[in-house]
Amino acid sequence: MRLPTTAGGAVIASALLLSGCGAAQPAERPSPTQTKDASPGRSVEPTGAPFSAPHSPGASQSPPADQGVAGTVVHFSGGNTVVKVVIDEDNPTTRSFLAMLPMTLAFSDYGSKEKVATPTGEWDFTNAEGLDPQVGDLFSYKPWRNLGFFYNTDGNAFLNDLVRVGKTADIDQIKLLDGQQVTITVAG
Repeated sequence: MRLPTTAGGAVIASALLLSGCGAAQPAERPSPTQTKDASPGRSVEPTGAPFSAPHSPGASQSPPADQGVAGTVVHFSGGNTVVKVVIDEDNPTTRSFLAMLPMTLAFSDYGSKEKVATPTGEWDFTNAEGLDPQVGDLFSYKPWRNLGFFYNTDGNAFLNDLVRVGKTADIDQIKLLDGQQVTITVAG
């Protein structure tokens, strides 16, 4: 194709050449599986989608993709009490728990063995395995869809309806959650 040699033609030819090179890329669109909740700047990943912890500038990033959510640290804070929990498995149940955060719950004692609360979010128990309770386990009891910590497991045995979410070594702190409004967040 022969282009005109006038000054106007040179401008048009330049524009035609540039239109195929270095064209502006379309704006990045969110993943079709990602939705926004009512909290500004916080994405919620539906079950099965990669977890992305909410974070502030300068905060550590979520675990690497090959690690998933295992190793994520969650803080349960109420008054002067802080219980640090480590998520040790990457499965639909742990992902659904993390997708509920941040949240604030009132914990109470159950059976002198557990501190429990009931979140309003949706649990995903797909392929959830039962649990032989250990002191320090953070768990959900499927029929009640609650969240709790074991601080005493005397007489407890394996139960299919229990699902472990994480683990803590802060056993004495668990006992102090009773009656408190506890804010649960991913550590940043």
